[in-house]
Amino acid sequence: MHNILLIVVLITVVTGKPCYILENMSCECHSSINNESEQLNCVNYYVPINNTIQLTNSTLEHPRSFDSFHLTFHTQEFNVSATFINQLSYLFPRLSSSASSSSRRGMQQKSIKIILTFQDYYKLHFEDYSFYQLFGEKPEYTTSLSLELTSNGHISFSPMALNLLTVDRMSLHSSSLEPYSFEEIFNNTKIGSLSIEGCTPRSNTTLGQYFNGKIRSAKFTKMAELVSSEEFPKYPVSSMIIEAHEPRKINASTFIHYYNLNGIHLIRPKFFFDNQSFDGFQYLQNLETIELDAETIKDHTFKHANRIRFLTLGQNVRYLSERSLDHLDHLTRFDLSKLSLDQLYPTSKCILARYLKKQQQLNPSMIIIPPQAEFCDCVFDFILNILKKKSEQSYIDLCQNTQQERCQLSECDIVKNLHFPSQENKINQHMIIPSIDESIIDPSIPFYSPADSVKTTTTTTTAQSQLVHIPRHPPVYHNSQSEDNNYDANDSSFADTQGIHASSSFKANKPIDPNAIPTDDHDENFNSPSTIHKSQALSDINNEFYQIVKKNKTLKWISLSLVGVTVFSIILVAVIIWLFTYHSSTMNKKGQFQRVPPNSSNV
Repeated sequence: MHNILLIVVLITVVTGKPCYILENMSCECHSSINNESEQLNCVNYYVPINNTIQLTNSTLEHPRSFDSFHLTFHTQEFNVSATFINQLSYLFPRLSSSASSSSRRGMQQKSIKIILTFQDYYKLHFEDYSFYQLFGEKPEYTTSLSLELTSNGHISFSPMALNLLTVDRMSLHSSSLEPYSFEEIFNNTKIGSLSIEGCTPRSNTTLGQYFNGKIRSAKFTKMAELVSSEEFPKYPVSSMIIEAHEPRKINASTFIHYYNLNGIHLIRPKFFFDNQSFDGFQYLQNLETIELDAETIKDHTFKHANRIRFLTLGQNVRYLSERSLDHLDHLTRFDLSKLSLDQLYPTSKCILARYLKKQQQLNPSMIIIPPQAEFCDCVFDFILNILKKKSEQSYIDLCQNTQQERCQLSECDIVKNLHFPSQENKINQHMIIPSIDESIIDPSIPFYSPADSVKTTTTTTTAQSQLVHIPRHPPVYHNSQSEDNNYDANDSSFADTQGIHASSSFKANKPIDPNAIPTDDHDENFNSPSTIHKSQALSDINNEFYQIVKKNKTLKWISLSLVGVTVFSIILVAVIIWLFTYHSSTMNKKGQFQRVPPNSSNV
């Protein structure tokens, strides 16, 4: 593994050195060790640039090629003239005829990326035809253009500033594009994928009737208090994606006429999701993608968004109720790669495990990307087992000794049935065993009789599909057993699911789970014949933990007693010293001669 990482690092290392490529700009040329990529980074520090970017004479005499350009401009007033950077086309890589035909067949395709960053400006103006046919007609290249307008200065566009711009991907980052509308800026453009971050330009329905731009998809990202049509207007694009950060409310009914709305991403929302949150999305036949990064997802949240095909859960998800994931009948891809199981409540983990198990049976063609886990977790083992995924061997080695115990002590019923092969079977399956004559025995040859072939196959499959992560804390064992099957499907209110699961002395630092169901008699469960505590080994483990807890309590009381005795002794000594000092001063005053007042009658 370390060798692979070293090879990847060596391949991706980029060396840079100063070079003189563009007039009035300080440049550095970067190239990868394998010379597969060449990057040109240039900066202009308050030096006026007349009209367009110019190549130096040495560059014209000895041309070089680059596939990535990043030009940064520091100036207070800047004017982007017509065909401003078109001379960069002389530095584009040239493909041979054989390479061009290969790229058309999809075997290999070069890319050209240009990033223009404008900083410290008070005024920035784009003239007509600023990017006129910048990339020309080059089907063998994947083209990308990024405009990073990072200052708060005023931005102005001529009516045909982006006229006849053809690019595969374009991104624009700015805090404001006022007073220009989307239709004014992007008219007569051909853009495959457009991304606008930081703001949403206003939409002009009148100009939209004469809009000649061809934009296949557009994504609009910004922070918004309210997710509605006012914050995210409807734009004349084929496909539209909305991404709102930290919203406090959503009004889905305002999007009922957004026929081109394809996806909505809600990142760190400040509200709960329930069966009314997406009311209005049922009218959007083209809505296919939802990314939800909410802390709480209640029952029937996707009731009005049952047509979606792609669902992603974010890293901030904490609570799932029993029917949170209902109504997702058309789901083809479920992405959990951003989700951390350690952040989920225990019953939410169990709900997720049951849902994935059900989907694997009903819809085996669904693509499920498993979640992350920082600690050893039997729910995580179960999910990877049903998905036939496997972790690194180092994780398995560190957690395999507690796998069976953690699963048997799990509060999730569906996970308790997950069995791991014994240690002897693991040795037979995963280790190379030398024979007496020092030859190597192939572990793939079965050591079992034909009658045990079925059991051996099942054990091998389970061992190969398990996955456990590195633990940072010792496993926590539980006495009580969760009663997940007693969940009331008709009662989906949040207030009714606030019961705290009674826990034994072996539970440590367990969060309060809104889904937890309180149990009244744990002693019966503990002594029940069907429980896992009939095992003598587990009883010994529980006794050992009990002794540790008891010893910790004893040490705690001894420490508190010593502290109390020490404080009392200090106070007692202070009182004795004070009494002795006060008594001595009083006796000294009585034994001394006292002065008689001059007006006294005593002789």
